[in-house]
Amino acid sequence: MVKRREPKASSAQRQYEPSQEEIERFASGADATVTSIVVGPKDKKPDPAAKRDYKAIRVPFNEHEYKLLEEASEKVGRSKLNFMRHAMLEMAKEVLE
Repeated sequence: MVKRREPKASSAQRQYEPSQEEIERFASGADATVTSIVVGPKDKKPDPAAKRDYKAIRVPFNEHEYKLLEEASEKVGRSKLNFMRHAMLEMAKEVLE
């Protein structure tokens, strides 16, 4: 048989209402913290040789695309992931220059 627990009411658990000044101080501090974390330094460029733990993408392939990827990567002597990274970097150079 399950014993249900119910909170015990106590005088120590009274509801606290913060003043308008405390609310504003908290909100302004929270905004400043979030802005500094999200924006960060604007001049900093990502390191091309950095560890690959920033983002991961799951890319579904159909059978035809996967076979082409396997054949092409074997032909140039790269792993499938390295082949895709290399192709993406080369295509980005073309498009962005």
